Amino acid sequence: MGAATQTTVNAQAQFAGIGLHTGSECRISILPAPAGSGIVFRRCDIDPGGADNRLSTLIHATPENVVGSDHGTRLANGYGASVSTVEHLMAALALLSLDNVIVDVYGPEIPIFDGSADHLVAGLKQAGVKTQDAERLPIVIGAPIRIADGDRHIEFSPSDKDFIDIEIDFGDCLIGRQSLSVDLSRPADRDRLTSARTFCRLHEVDGLRRAGLIRGGSLENSLVVDGHDLLNDQDLHDPHEFVLHKALDLIGDLYLLGRPIRGAIRAVRPGHSLNVRAALAVSRSINATPQEARPLAATA
Repeated sequence: MGAATQTTVNAQAQFAGIGLHTGSECRISILPAPAGSGIVFRRCDIDPGGADNRLSTLIHATPENVVGSDHGTRLANGYGASVSTVEHLMAALALLSLDNVIVDVYGPEIPIFDGSADHLVAGLKQAGVKTQDAERLPIVIGAPIRIADGDRHIEFSPSDKDFIDIEIDFGDCLIGRQSLSVDLSRPADRDRLTSARTFCRLHEVDGLRRAGLIRGGSLENSLVVDGHDLLNDQDLHDPHEFVLHKALDLIGDLYLLGRPIRGAIRAVRPGHSLNVRAALAVSRSINATPQEARPLAATA
C-alpha cells in the first residue's frame, strides 16, 4: 500500500448486485476523479432538487459523515442523501491504493456480492490504476492513540511498517477465538483479506431481520454459523476467514480518512462502531496538527 503518488482508476468500473441489508438491486459505477478530490459517492437515483442543487447528491467518504454503524457503515450528507454498506468497497480501494474516485450509486447501498471484497478488487484491477501528479501523504502515527469500549479496543502506535494485529472472540461457537497479524505490504496478505467473507450466527438472523437488516442476506453472500456447524455448502476460504473479514472491515472503515495510515494497528474485538470512533480519533489528530507537521502525536 505504498504508492508514492496519488492514483485514480484508469477507466470506469461497473458493478451490480443485491444489497445485503435492503435486498434491493443496486448498481455502482466507479469513475476517475482529479487528484486531491478523495472518494465521493454520488446518488444518481435521487432527485437533486434542481440544477443548482447538485451537491445534494454528493456524499464525501469521511468519518464525520458516518450516520450509522449497525452491521455496516452508512454515510450521509447534510441534504439527507445516504449510502449504506460502504466498508467492503472502501477496503478494496484501500488495498489497491486508490485515492480519488467518484462512485455513482443507483440504489440505497453498495452490492454485497459474495460477502467479500473479491469481486470489487477484480473489477477495479481490470479497470486499471492511473497515477496522478500529486504526492500521496500517509498519516504517520507519531505517538500512541487508543480507543476503548470495555474489553474492546483499537490502538495505533508508531512503526515504519503497515501491519494489523487483530483478535476476535466468539468462544461459544465454531468461530472461536482467533488472532492474526497481517502485513499490508505483502500481496499474499492482501489477497487473504480480499477473499474473506462476512459472517453471522444463525441465532442472530431473526433479530437482525426484525430490525430491518440483512433482508438480502443468504448463504450465497454470508457465512452462517450455527453452534459448531457452518451452514454453507462451501468450505472456508481460509482457516482464519472470520478474523480476516473483521480486519477487512477495519481497513475499509479507517480508509474513510482518505489516506493510508503509516503505523501499527492492534484491534481487539473490533466492529464498525469502534472502527469509526478510531477513525474519528485519528481525524482529530490530523486537524489538531499543522498539515505539514510529521509525525502526528495524539491520544484518545
